[in-house]
Amino acid sequence: MGLDRILCLANSYKHDHRCVAGISLATKEWVRLVGRQVPGCLTVREASYTDGKQAALLDVFEAELAERCGSSAHPEDVYVTERPWRRVQRFDGTAAASFLAEFVSKESVVLQGYSDRVPADRFEKTPAKCSLGLTHPDDLWWWIREENGKRRNRALFRLGHLGRVRYDLAVTDPVWLDQLNLMPAGIYPHALLCGGKSSNTFLTVSLSEPFEGFHYKLVAAVVCLPA
Repeated sequence: MGLDRILCLANSYKHDHRCVAGISLATKEWVRLVGRQVPGCLTVREASYTDGKQAALLDVFEAELAERCGSSAHPEDVYVTERPWRRVQRFDGTAAASFLAEFVSKESVVLQGYSDRVPADRFEKTPAKCSLGLTHPDDLWWWIREENGKRRNRALFRLGHLGRVRYDLAVTDPVWLDQLNLMPAGIYPHALLCGGKSSNTFLTVSLSEPFEGFHYKLVAAVVCLPA
């Protein structure tokens, strides 16, 4: 497929590796970048530049794309070659929010439904139209809890001012998790984690690989821009 410039909208945890996804600036479509070493994801090295720094949220970077490798559940997946990635610029200026708003999903639900998961067998009959999306959440809260000695971090939000369904999704954004891990268990308003400042926040949501019969919906990135 050749060289492309990608606006990074997720570099999230995927087991011990990384899931990097974003908007192709050539096609204006979502892509999830996949390496050859570990099925369905990238190693930390593959998700990094030659200086060792990982591709960061809102980086624009250049990568060489090989053939598509999408599945019925992950249609956006594409292999990357071994050519090193090159960071081109940051995309966090005043134009960023209006650009991202163009890619916010027009669907009234998040990734095919109101639940936090989708049965895997659904895609055996009808392939997914997408497994990545951008949302502009309302009434956003962060729920940190301890379960059986493990820490759980969840995003609680609604879509649209008239939305009556509250979504409850796991968080896999490493940078945001670093913030949440500094706080004790509890439920916190989004404004608190933004230092009390008004922010224009977008969430990148992604479907997981199948696990125990389901694809889970994940908050793969939290994009906070000045309001």
